[in-house]
Amino acid sequence: MREALGHLLALAGFGAVGDIMRHRSFRIYLIGHIPNVVGIWVVRIAIGWLAWELTHSAFWVGALVAADALPVLLFGPFGGVLADRLDRKTISLVTQSILCVLTIGLTVLTYAGLITIWFLLAFALARGITFSFWQPVRLALMPNLVPRAEIPTAIALNSSSFNAAQFIGPAVAGGLLKLGGAELAFAFNVFASSIMIWALANIESPPPPKRKGGQGSFLDDALAGIRYGAAHQGIGPMLLLLLIVGLMIRPLTELMPALAGAVFLKEVTGYSMMASSVGIGAMIGAIWMLRRGNSDNITDIALLAGLTGGVAAFLVVAVSWFPFALVCLAVLGFSMTAGGIATQQVVQFAVPDEMRGRVLGLFGMIFRAGPALGALVIGRIGDAVGLTWPVLIGALMGLLAYVYAWSRRRNLRAALESRRARDAAAADDEAAPLADRPTP
Repeated sequence: MREALGHLLALAGFGAVGDIMRHRSFRIYLIGHIPNVVGIWVVRIAIGWLAWELTHSAFWVGALVAADALPVLLFGPFGGVLADRLDRKTISLVTQSILCVLTIGLTVLTYAGLITIWFLLAFALARGITFSFWQPVRLALMPNLVPRAEIPTAIALNSSSFNAAQFIGPAVAGGLLKLGGAELAFAFNVFASSIMIWALANIESPPPPKRKGGQGSFLDDALAGIRYGAAHQGIGPMLLLLLIVGLMIRPLTELMPALAGAVFLKEVTGYSMMASSVGIGAMIGAIWMLRRGNSDNITDIALLAGLTGGVAAFLVVAVSWFPFALVCLAVLGFSMTAGGIATQQVVQFAVPDEMRGRVLGLFGMIFRAGPALGALVIGRIGDAVGLTWPVLIGALMGLLAYVYAWSRRRNLRAALESRRARDAAAADDEAAPLADRPTP
């Protein structure tokens, strides 16, 4: 059965997916990951809409996003150190269990009618702290589940499921919110996260590699990861671009409850349509990256995605016509996903394994905290002057940064993809017949 499925995937252009699904631990991880990320999106939609219903304030919507994401600025680097020092499976189990317990508490409070914006803020903060430790280990776990040569496919498939959930989650959330309110949406996530806990308990993950020269303090190790990422000629600029797109472009998607209500004058159904449009584009982007497999020029894809996303974000509010905005949001979802996958792929290949958890922790920190900071600032300004101008200016600034980066693409490509080329050449030499290998 598995061989037949592999042949079908190969015929459809997804042969790399069939290859990677041969790995038992990755299959089990994916079984848990898919419902879990659907649940994550359901909770995000429910929290955003509940915050809007409680306050009708774009600032509070942004504040909830910030409380969920900003703790990674403080705890993310230490989460990366743990991912390099300790067993990644154990850290994953602990963090997912904590997230499940937190969501149970939120469900009970909401069902009992005791939820307030301050309770919601406290939950988002506790959830954000826990995610600070889950994010780096989740990113660093991929090389533990698949061979190094198949990491790009694993990243793309992992992201495909995440972005399929970005499409499915808002639709599920909209139905649950109508059917039973926010408490039913939160209860769904309890069920989904339980499946993830089961999956993590059943995967096999090798211990972290032994490090040369012993271990320093947590702070020293965390700072070493930041210095390595910032000083790298390719990783540093890509992380800076990731920060720019997070501060300037992605806040549009974080502030969609406010955009739906204040700019487009829509209720929860319109908000769900907007979120689903982003999800559709994101899913298409992830599938496109999955079909590309291990192709070259990933750096160019990351840069082109940023350019496209900046234009799409600008047009959403510049035109302010709801059907056209849905199309632009789909393009934005496509570009953010393709760019995020491409950026993570080049970082994964450029970083040595002993630094992987810390550098990817830095990647995750920027990926989560950037949009939260941007949403907080833009939301606050939006309460005073409306959301249209802050979103327009942010999108334009992000677009200009990517225009400059595109002019430097050759240098970035050389810094990020040279190690990947050496690894591919070494793999070809190992796979070649003895007679075909060059004579020493």
